[in-house]
Amino acid sequence: MNVRRRSILRGVFQGSAVGVALPFLDCFLDGNGQALAATGQRIPTRFGTYFWGCGLTKKLYLPKSTGQNYEAMPQLASLEPYRKKINLISGLRAIADDSPNIQHWTGVAAISTGMAPDKDKSFQSQTVDQTIADAIAKGTRFKSIAVACSGNKTESYSSLGGLNANPPEINPIGLYTRLFGQGFQDPSKADWKPDPQVMLEQSALSVVSDERKAMMQSLGATDRERLDQYFTSVRELEQTMAVELQRPEIAAQVTIPQAPESMPVNKAVPVLRNVVPVLAKLVAIGLATDQTRVVNVALAEPASTIFMPGDSKPFHQATHEEAIDPVLDYQPVTSKFSTYSMEFFANLVKALDDVKEGDGTLLDHSLVLAYTDTGFAKLHTLEDIPMLLAGSASGRVKTGYHFAGEGGPVTRVGLTVQQVMGVSIDSWGTGSMQTKKPISEILMT
Repeated sequence: MNVRRRSILRGVFQGSAVGVALPFLDCFLDGNGQALAATGQRIPTRFGTYFWGCGLTKKLYLPKSTGQNYEAMPQLASLEPYRKKINLISGLRAIADDSPNIQHWTGVAAISTGMAPDKDKSFQSQTVDQTIADAIAKGTRFKSIAVACSGNKTESYSSLGGLNANPPEINPIGLYTRLFGQGFQDPSKADWKPDPQVMLEQSALSVVSDERKAMMQSLGATDRERLDQYFTSVRELEQTMAVELQRPEIAAQVTIPQAPESMPVNKAVPVLRNVVPVLAKLVAIGLATDQTRVVNVALAEPASTIFMPGDSKPFHQATHEEAIDPVLDYQPVTSKFSTYSMEFFANLVKALDDVKEGDGTLLDHSLVLAYTDTGFAKLHTLEDIPMLLAGSASGRVKTGYHFAGEGGPVTRVGLTVQQVMGVSIDSWGTGSMQTKKPISEILMT
């Protein structure tokens, strides 16, 4: 049985690497531009996360007013063109209860899982993006895609729980190859047809599935449970393959680009200014062609070490060693790095909004949670952690608001995005972070 299991795993691995993009065409939309005329199925809503480390500068990002028409803030200037499609969320906190404040990690885990972590770099449960992927990713080529903009394989904050994170793509060529390499067929071409390899793998998995019942009868209870969990993943793969054998429809107006040229990838701000827009565009095309509906983009690690060539200190070191200017009342160098982090988020927002889809844009049919690990990096505070939500999730979210949380738990955001994305849940989080209060002020009724 062990040999048979390894054989199946190899088939599953090979099968997950084979697939086709699932494009929609505008001519397949209904008269309202929101659903496919042939099936009545609505344009899918996508979910994403964008993580950056070391927070923002309160004096430069936090408006005095709430609601709509709040004052423009310098640290959010790069996002100003998209203000009407973004919500700013402030004033929420991660609550550790009896757990320690693990520097640069407690905030990450609390926002991602609703639980205060017991140890560094470990999640107490699967992250919110994976819960949402379970709800919306059926039939796509990839359940989710993770991207590490700085080129570090450890910088992924998407996880099924524990110490293991979903491996990210770490450069534009790797992401391009994942999306448009082996197994990809351009759906705009007239000679599109089901991939024979997909047909072969689906047939093989069906045979294995037929043998499952006999195998289960010969096993003990523990092995039956393990095998049932395994075959659950096999069934999910079979469902994915069934979709890949049909020519689907998409609504996005996109062209598959040529492979990007090799470019340096590291944490220097000038390098990131070249790399992040390319990654953002590829992410947008991957979502638009329905290869995945869930993406996770990480700018850098929580204790962010992005740097500007010529400066003596990277971001994280500066947060601790730079003095607060007595006139400005903030750290000027540190604040520049926070501003860069927002500029890179603006690259992703722009890439999504540039893709026309139905009666709007890909951003309009998405919800992207941008979050960080701390409210004030110099002291590793867990209060006033800034977050943003970009996109209206196909009209389910009001946008253009500043919501002030007034000390509430960060889990209110996690509960909100799950409910918006169709997860059946009325409470989320543990301990003092457990909440039944989504941010109703931004929810369409």
